[in-house]
Amino acid sequence: MRESLRISARLAGPISLRSGALRLDGLLAWAVAQSEQIPPPGFGELAQIDIPIAKEPGGRFHLCSFAAPRLEQHELRYINRRFPVPEAQAIGDPKFKRINIAAGPTKSFRLPSEVAWVEHDELEWFAIGEAKPIRELLSLVHYLGHKRSVGRGKVRQWSVEPCEPWGPGFPIVRDGKPTRALPPDWPGLEDPELAYAVMSFPYWRHTAEELCAVP
Repeated sequence: MRESLRISARLAGPISLRSGALRLDGLLAWAVAQSEQIPPPGFGELAQIDIPIAKEPGGRFHLCSFAAPRLEQHELRYINRRFPVPEAQAIGDPKFKRINIAAGPTKSFRLPSEVAWVEHDELEWFAIGEAKPIRELLSLVHYLGHKRSVGRGKVRQWSVEPCEPWGPGFPIVRDGKPTRALPPDWPGLEDPELAYAVMSFPYWRHTAEELCAVP
């Protein structure tokens, strides 16, 4: 049964939000692909993925918001990799005199990466969908955001609970503003900010960008 839902993720620490938007429909599509062992993009045709969230009548996108995190603190950190030159020289061929650490697999780097602490360590979304299958799919999602391989965005707990809708625009328009990428002429919008965006997953398809009202 589809119902109005509030979905939240309790984080265990800081998160890296390079794009600023965490898209619930994209997370659920990834979880479906994992559970059904759907090949990743680039291996044959793009698979059709169904998620337990309602679509708008035209079928262009799902009725769920993007996360709108309230950030308490920012910090600039660095991701470092230094190739172990002395060890490589010690175990390498005696004729091996030089290692290029400026390019290739032995390249060393120091990359800036901004992290943020979310208010109350919680991210939230709103949606119209089926609570039980959403809970099952989100149980496969253990990290959010970017640089997950270094432990950022670890999810401590998911919550999917019924909620009261705030009005006829629930869950995609609130106080005249979009809570996700929407067509600029979507009912209920009041002078929204416009930008080119992808309206539905997979969000990496930059060729599918169109002018949208954005949060």
